[in-house]
Amino acid sequence: MDYKKLYNEAIRFLLSFEQINQEDLDKHLDSEYKKPKDIKIIYEGFCVSAQNKQMCSRVIGGSIGGVHNLKEVLFDFNPLKVAKRYNRTDDDILLDEIKTKLNPKGQIRTENKSLWPQYCKSIIDSAHFLKSFETADKFYDWTNLFAKDSKSKPALPLMISIEIRGLGFPLACDLLKELGFTEYGKPDVHLKDIFKALSIIDPFEKSSTKQDYDTLKAIDAIAEANNVTSYAVDKVFWLIGSGNFYLTDKNIGRQKKVFIEMILASKVSGKPNYPI
Repeated sequence: MDYKKLYNEAIRFLLSFEQINQEDLDKHLDSEYKKPKDIKIIYEGFCVSAQNKQMCSRVIGGSIGGVHNLKEVLFDFNPLKVAKRYNRTDDDILLDEIKTKLNPKGQIRTENKSLWPQYCKSIIDSAHFLKSFETADKFYDWTNLFAKDSKSKPALPLMISIEIRGLGFPLACDLLKELGFTEYGKPDVHLKDIFKALSIIDPFEKSSTKQDYDTLKAIDAIAEANNVTSYAVDKVFWLIGSGNFYLTDKNIGRQKKVFIEMILASKVSGKPNYPI
């Protein structure tokens, strides 16, 4: 697989749709996120990412008018104060505080594996993870040691996923991406499906963790070959998979199958690239 040709074909494919122009595409390839200058905003970002899975955003954020309203129980998103107030096992205490002060809409299940208790674990873990960083600059001093080193890069989202319950490897990558780290893409289902079909990653790999890891490495390899950011690579293949040009209110529909068939029929497709 020629990564340079693959990326160029992906760009050409998206621009082949009549309603999509270069300006529409560029809006999505340049990161819309800027690195926050305040550790409180970084902590809020962790809280937002922790609810970005399955039905969680509707059950959590939707029921309290948005994650930002958690500032009422999270000391205005001060991770140090939250970590002092709540031990890692105090998710039930935090949930009681949320129910009392924010009165979430709908039924709140309190079983250990239900969404709210799991979410409370995530935001408490996030506070304990961030409490050692007094400022945003100190957080970036540490994270950049990983993000700027191609060999160490996957270790950062892996570490975050281990430290914070409920924030798996793909969500940790997405968190970093939405904090302004253009060095990261997300091992999204659309990317994994495309990369498996094109034998960029092993289609027979059973471990989802290994698939996520290999997808992240493939994103980086394609980015390096084309001198673009991993963020841009992520967006190109995500747009093919989802069809949702959300910054322009345009939608081309899911084109994953059509794109895969086109590449497999072209000279771009070749021998498998795995292991990367």
